[in-house]
Amino acid sequence: MKAIRIATLVAALCVGMTTVAAAQSTEPQQGQGEGRRGGMGGWLLKDITLTDAQKAQVKTIRDKYVPQQMELRKQAQAVGGAPDEATRTKMMDLQTKQAAEIRAVLTVDQQAQFDKNLAEVKERMAARKNGSS
Repeated sequence: MKAIRIATLVAALCVGMTTVAAAQSTEPQQGQGEGRRGGMGGWLLKDITLTDAQKAQVKTIRDKYVPQQMELRKQAQAVGGAPDEATRTKMMDLQTKQAAEIRAVLTVDQQAQFDKNLAEVKERMAARKNGSS
């Protein structure tokens, strides 16, 4: 049961990261928070105002990882929907690399907020993993 929860969380995170790639390239609608538009990726950039150049860089980074994330998801679905430990590890590695590349695009002040957001996301993931969803 715990493995299914973790697999579901990993899959949701992958979907969230890919969704944000599209969301970053569009202007936010009135009343819509920058960081609330797409799963984990949106939460990582919550309360961070990106310049147009940063938005373009973040989109490029995310676009680079989308095919790899989608391939891992397809592999997991082909074997029954729940990714094995090796696939989960690959998914998490991709997410970690992507987050590091995005963080590198940010200013020092933005990085501080990014780090805070990342800590909050990790806390929520740990709470879900431990069954207190």
